[in-house]
Order: sequence, then structure tokens, then C-alpha cells
Amino acid sequence: MQQSRRLDLMTPSTAKLARQGVTRLITTAVAICALATLGCREKAVVPARPTLAVFNLYVSAVVVAADQSERIGARTDCFADAGLAPTVIKASKGPEIVDALIGGSADFGTLAVTPVVFQALQGSDLVIFATIQTTDRDIKVVGRRSAGIDSGPSLRGKRVGYVGGTFGEIYLNRYLEKHGLKREDISLTSAGPAQLRDLFLGEQVEAVVIWEPVVQDILADPQVDASDVFIDVDRTLYTGRINLVARPQVLKEKRADAEKLVRALLCGERLIKERPAEVREALESWLQRPEGTLSEVFDASTFVVELDIPGLVSGLEEEAEWAQEAVFNGRAEMPADFRRLVDPSILEAVAPDRVKR
Repeated sequence: MQQSRRLDLMTPSTAKLARQGVTRLITTAVAICALATLGCREKAVVPARPTLAVFNLYVSAVVVAADQSERIGARTDCFADAGLAPTVIKASKGPEIVDALIGGSADFGTLAVTPVVFQALQGSDLVIFATIQTTDRDIKVVGRRSAGIDSGPSLRGKRVGYVGGTFGEIYLNRYLEKHGLKREDISLTSAGPAQLRDLFLGEQVEAVVIWEPVVQDILADPQVDASDVFIDVDRTLYTGRINLVARPQVLKEKRADAEKLVRALLCGERLIKERPAEVREALESWLQRPEGTLSEVFDASTFVVELDIPGLVSGLEEEAEWAQEAVFNGRAEMPADFRRLVDPSILEAVAPDRVKR
């Protein structure tokens, strides 16, 4: 291919000079310049690789299964088979993914409902076009029994850590309300998941509201006596969803890529069902975790690509009401219709049976 392109680019006079062996340097320069021009022209018409920002957590299992399908040994390449070659960007928390999406450094992202609500209340819409993971037992309250924590009400007067602006904060509020407590009844510290783990291990807080696999990291720490750790999982308080999200304009411009992404993740979902141990090992490697450390937490979620529109819209509305009061002090403008934050057309084009209306 390269040889035919180089010959086509030579003018008759250039070819004559080349045949005569005259000014070989000039001939080479002309060819190189022509090829450089061709290369630039090709780059201008070849679309950039789609970018996907995902959590650096086990909730990215479907993405990892698709991205590392060849390594898993499934005799398939989920992304390649779908006609996609995305760049996967790891992010430790939701705000990083939001920044990437809004700033344009990522086309697609995986986010919980809460960041989508926050953006909607600030007038910057993100649209959910599929859910890839669901759980009602991921978030936990972890406390130290030796500090007097052995129940929900025992948090009164204690130092409690949480991740602000996430579903962890919503869970915290609902947990306190269920046990007759207010935020003023405890001393709160907001930090990232890794920081909360360190604060708990350093006894700077007596309890944390956190998700997996941080809980397992706490239990596995050599200085921790597992019998001293109080863990409460209340499955009635919150159903968490990790969703595929994009800006409306990106979905419009890159609809084909969005459909390919969904096809690839459907393939990843299938691999989780067919080869759960291999996917778990690949995920542990991707997260740089010791082998076997996700054995328990991997079962805390349902990894299914779907779109439950009534469930999503209800969750968006509930969280918006909470955020309007707790975060924005009543000053944010509520969306007139939360259904505009959900676009079922992408998944319907690929797997219409996965959309619940």
C-alpha cells in the first residue's frame, strides 16, 4: 500500500530525476513531504478513538470483561467484535468522571445516579443510556465495637466519615433518619474512599459509610481485629445503579459508537455469567489487587446491561428532592421532566428486550 501511494504522489519530473539518480535528496524530501501531507489528511478524516471513563472499582466488571475478553480466554474480543476500539480511562470517584465528560476529555462514562442529578440541578445535563450494574448491598456502615458502636443508634455523638456528594451521603442520611438521628447528632468528616479507610484505621473516626471493596480492605488490614468491626448492611435504604452516561450532544454525534459500546458490554455481561472466576481474576489484576480479594464482594452486584426507565426516573426524582434541600439549600431549579435524563433509543436499537418502560 505504501509503495503505490508513494509512486502516485511523484510528478513526472520527479520520477525522471529519481530514475537518473539526480538530486536524490530532493526526491526523498518530496516523497516524505507528500507522505506527511497524506498522513495529515488521513488523520483529519479518521475519527478519534472513543473514550470511556470508568470507576477504578469492581463496579467496572462488565467493562473489564469486555476490554480483556481475549485474556479471559473466551475466544472472542468483545470490543473488536463490536467494531469499537475505545480508550478506557480509570477514575477513582464520580466527580473525576463528570469533569472528563463535561470537559470533553471523555465521550462516555460510568456514573451512579447522584452525579447525574447534581449536574441536572446545575443546568448541565448528562444522559443515561444504559445501566451496567445494580446493587442494594454495596454500601455499608462500618464501625468499631470498642468505640461503642454496635447498632445504628449508637452512632450518636461519634465521629463518622462519608464520601460527600455521592450515593454514600444519601445512604448516610437515610440511615440516620431510620435510626432516629440527625446529622447534627454526629461529627461528620467527608473524604474519598481511600482516605476514609486510613482515617478509620488511624482511629480518627469511629465509623465510616463506605462501599466495597474498601470494607474488605479494612477487614484485611493486619492491625484490625475483625471481631471488633461492626458492619451493618441495610438493603432497604438504597438501590445503587452504575450507568453508561454521556452528554446529549455526544450521544447525537457518536450514536454509532454508543451502540457499539452497548454491544461490547453485552458481550462482557455474557462473559461474567459464563466465566465468573476468570473475569474476577482479570478484574483483580486490572485493579492491582491481590488474587482472591474480590471473591466475596463480586457477589454484591448484578452485572446486567439494561434500562429500567421507571426505576431510574423514580431514583432521579428522589435524589433530586434530597439534593435540592440538603446540598443546594432550595436554590436549584428542578428539571421539569426527569425522563429527559434517560435515553432508551441506544439500547433499544441493540437489545430492545433489555428496556423496561
